[in-house]
Amino acid sequence: MSIERLQRPSREEFEKHYLRTGTPVVITGAMDEWPAMKRWTNEYLRSRAGERSIRVSTAHRGVHFKGGDKIIDYSSMKLGDYIDLVTGQQVSDGRLYATVVPIQRALPELWEDVSFPPYFNREECPSPNMWFGPGNNVSPLHYDSTHNILTQVRGSKRVTLYPPREIGRLYPFAFSSHSMHISQVNMVEPDHSRFPEFQKAERLEFVLEQGEMLFIPLFWWHALAGIGENISINYWWRTPMVDYLRHPRQTSRGLGGLVVNSARSLLRLRQAKPQPERNPS
Repeated sequence: MSIERLQRPSREEFEKHYLRTGTPVVITGAMDEWPAMKRWTNEYLRSRAGERSIRVSTAHRGVHFKGGDKIIDYSSMKLGDYIDLVTGQQVSDGRLYATVVPIQRALPELWEDVSFPPYFNREECPSPNMWFGPGNNVSPLHYDSTHNILTQVRGSKRVTLYPPREIGRLYPFAFSSHSMHISQVNMVEPDHSRFPEFQKAERLEFVLEQGEMLFIPLFWWHALAGIGENISINYWWRTPMVDYLRHPRQTSRGLGGLVVNSARSLLRLRQAKPQPERNPS
């Protein structure tokens, strides 16, 4: 398998050949005039929003996934302090990674720099997120429950994609887990004796370069590794119900997990609720 690269397609072309067919594609030439592409140096980010607090993930066994029901091990840090660690090469091993930073809410001074890909309606994406890595920052192999466009503002990322049909070879956590959309396979040090089918899974491997955007369709598995300092903005947008019906296995897993976790939450609420006092008989 190989990824297709396409020079700035029209929205009609994108929807016909990629969105409706659930086919990933790298789009080039669509970000050239974005303000973030021109402005987002470390000095600019520090001067504009350095005092803002962001959530920073700590890696476990080389991957930004803690495991079990706590997916990401977050701590709070000022953006300026994080930039100092990145530029000082103190976290070049990728052990820290600013992930899923909602730009409009967490970094409002940068919101005017954010542009939107022309391939969905802006109101369908309520919260674009910044991902800022020092290099060697590795995300776990997982899928999203909506369509996603990942745009590479600075640096580059090594991308591995697996089609939804390969779920049986990717060893996801049980549907009753909060990590049900994540593979048990550690992409940094895969245990092939424990997960023997993993090596047989069909995949796409490529580098997403600065100024490129990647369409990751609903339920496509993906893992990403930062190459040098890297900044991305991602856009999850509302997905039509018909797209879920094309993937009955993943959709049923999601619904099953929702039911199980909702039941757990209700049980915890009932257990925490004070019991009324009874008058002695």
